[in-house]
Amino acid sequence: MNVYDLAHQLARSLNECPEYLEYKRAKDSIKQDPQAEKMLKDLRTRQVEVQALQLSGKPADEALKNFENLYSIVSHNSVLKRYLEAEERFALLFADIQNIIMRGIELDIELEDK
Repeated sequence: MNVYDLAHQLARSLNECPEYLEYKRAKDSIKQDPQAEKMLKDLRTRQVEVQALQLSGKPADEALKNFENLYSIVSHNSVLKRYLEAEERFALLFADIQNIIMRGIELDIELEDK
């Protein structure tokens, strides 16, 4: 079996795994709730603002505080909470798979000088 066939097989397996199916159901629920969808967009916008400030080296304390406050509010919405939790579980699974592949081909990205 060639590597492309295996990649397609992995994609099909991910499509059928419980973490992805729950993420997809939660995402569909968000699309059915305009208020939750808007809150999620606002949360993502704030998240990007914080990340941009952090990457640029600019002070991000105020933006981070605003993001955390909004996250606290958002997490009280059951539809959004379910979505964020499902997204986190699937992202963790995906990161684990990526790490397995990187270790399997001995692709270590060294960030520290030795």
